[in-house]
Amino acid sequence: MAKTIWISGDTHFGDAHALSLFQRPFADVESMDAHFLETLNRRVEKRDVLIHIGDFCGPHPAGQDAQVEHARTMRRQIRCKEIRLIRGNHDPKSERFYTLFELVKDQMSFRREIGNERVIVCHYPLRAWRGQLSGALHMYGHTHGALQEVGRSMDVGVDCWNYAPLRLDHAMNLLIARAVTGPSGWVRQQEVREDAGDGATT
Repeated sequence: MAKTIWISGDTHFGDAHALSLFQRPFADVESMDAHFLETLNRRVEKRDVLIHIGDFCGPHPAGQDAQVEHARTMRRQIRCKEIRLIRGNHDPKSERFYTLFELVKDQMSFRREIGNERVIVCHYPLRAWRGQLSGALHMYGHTHGALQEVGRSMDVGVDCWNYAPLRLDHAMNLLIARAVTGPSGWVRQQEVREDAGDGATT
């Protein structure tokens, strides 16, 4: 059976503050964690691949060691063997944390099999990305649905997808249907500025 590739992110496992900050409909952090584990394991098969676009776990009141340990506990309960992590701002900079994943990167770039469009995956939303004018796709998280999507860009975090992962091919098909941001959209907004070069201020 062919592998299915899924994409998700911004789960913030263990982060009680996420409930109010992102207006999540869970009674407590335990319920939130349990829901994410259940939906991941129901949709993502053992031999599938999950691309997680960052903030796998949120800040822990007991510090980074406790955060890493909670992430380890969550990872052990996810049956998918291969998770590729695109680092988020809340993911701990720790080798113990990185070993929980099969791949850890700041950004991912690959080509869509059908159509050969470039796909740029980053935790942070980019206003301009490589290949944008020739139809490249951009998937991101971080803003939890609070930022308007532009052109062929999409927030793939759980807050935008009913608190569940989505198939990568479905996300790409949705983006392919959108118009490419054309050159006519590149209208300079900044005034022309000069560097006096002499330390003077204006």
